[in-house]
Amino acid sequence: MCEIIPDKERWQIMKTDFVNKILDIPSEDWVNEKLAYEGGKPVIPTDLRKTKFPVITKEDMIQMMVSIQKNEQEVIDEFTEKYKEYVGANYALSTSSGTSSLHLALIGAGVEPGDEVIVPAFTFIATAQAVVAAKAIPVFVDIDPKTYCLDPSKVESAISKRTKVIMPVHVHGLPADLDALREICDKHHLKLVEDASHAHSASYHGKICGSIGDAAGQSLMADKNFPVGGEGGIVFFKEKESYDRVKKFLEKTGIDYNMSWIAAAFGISQLERLPHYDAIRQRNAKYLSDELSKTKLFTAPYVPENCIHSYNMFRVKIHPEEMGLDNIEDYKVKEAIHALLLEEGLFAREWQNMPVPGHLPFKNRIGFGNGYPFILSEREELGYSIYNFPETLNMIRSTLVICRELRSPIEYERIQAYALAFMKIAKNPEIIRDYAQKLSSKLPYEGDARLG
Repeated sequence: MCEIIPDKERWQIMKTDFVNKILDIPSEDWVNEKLAYEGGKPVIPTDLRKTKFPVITKEDMIQMMVSIQKNEQEVIDEFTEKYKEYVGANYALSTSSGTSSLHLALIGAGVEPGDEVIVPAFTFIATAQAVVAAKAIPVFVDIDPKTYCLDPSKVESAISKRTKVIMPVHVHGLPADLDALREICDKHHLKLVEDASHAHSASYHGKICGSIGDAAGQSLMADKNFPVGGEGGIVFFKEKESYDRVKKFLEKTGIDYNMSWIAAAFGISQLERLPHYDAIRQRNAKYLSDELSKTKLFTAPYVPENCIHSYNMFRVKIHPEEMGLDNIEDYKVKEAIHALLLEEGLFAREWQNMPVPGHLPFKNRIGFGNGYPFILSEREELGYSIYNFPETLNMIRSTLVICRELRSPIEYERIQAYALAFMKIAKNPEIIRDYAQKLSSKLPYEGDARLG
């Protein structure tokens, strides 16, 4: 039997995400106060730690009311056209998820069963799962230690006669080195497919990510910088031939990858506010980067001059050696700092504890059954051992990520407070040492792989 909730109680439930308190104006004096771990006052009080995203406004509600009067496909087509123009792509199809968009991007690039697709060892698992969905074989390559994107200098050694595509990921929202990768693609007659799932509004030499490669897939799920309603994605194509190939593939297979019209309607109104969200996030990232540069312990993400980072995530590098902590395992220093940040009210996280080849689908290689498509490989060894990717392992041991903490509607005083939390911890290396030395934890990638 369904429980009937009284109107008054229902309204209280609806209000649970509303923050009805304001954060104190940050003071530099907070840096010198006792750490929350030691019983001091946390930088962010417990009841002010939750951040809400996406923001739903009257514009979203009005757009939904307008869209409900239209044909469902008309709403999806309207969203597709508007976002395609924003990105600057030639052709596009809206999809049900980011994974499906990557699958179709590979199909559009001409990937067939048994082909190989080069992908970075560090990304979300969906990047490589989309390769398997296309009945192709992911070949993993290590990352650049500064950008955390696919390292072009390591790509050519991974190419074989079965390689069809190089698929870099603009991880965290930083564009990969597309010029170097395009040069390799042209040399070996390969296609370049972007995984732009973190890179909404990110740009490379003035071009928005998603419009640069031969094809691109992008997630638009609700926790991305540009969210539609629930799950969603979009696939972009440079050439009509690729677009037509995907249309024929969908017709032949009967696969339903269509975006929900509700997601599309929400995306239409959210797209109008995307530049506003972007501006706030850039402001917040710059402020936090500048403040972290005042510490020896932390550094902000590296951004090449020709790139605009979209900061879907903000990965902070930890430098134990700068604080005399290099006689302790780096991952224990990271774990100690992580715990201390949480005590101060800043929700930092690991975001991936394992190179992608260490996840079960690639350790077991069952695929669609009986090892397909992995058994199509002509390689003696696929090289899926996680220890083949030392730069990825090093990054996992020595970095932490913050995510929603940069997004609208994060107030200026909140981003100031986050910076103060980092600075407060950096002033207490002996507490970090004490905490880290008490830990008995293993290396993060020695356990089971975790998603996110």
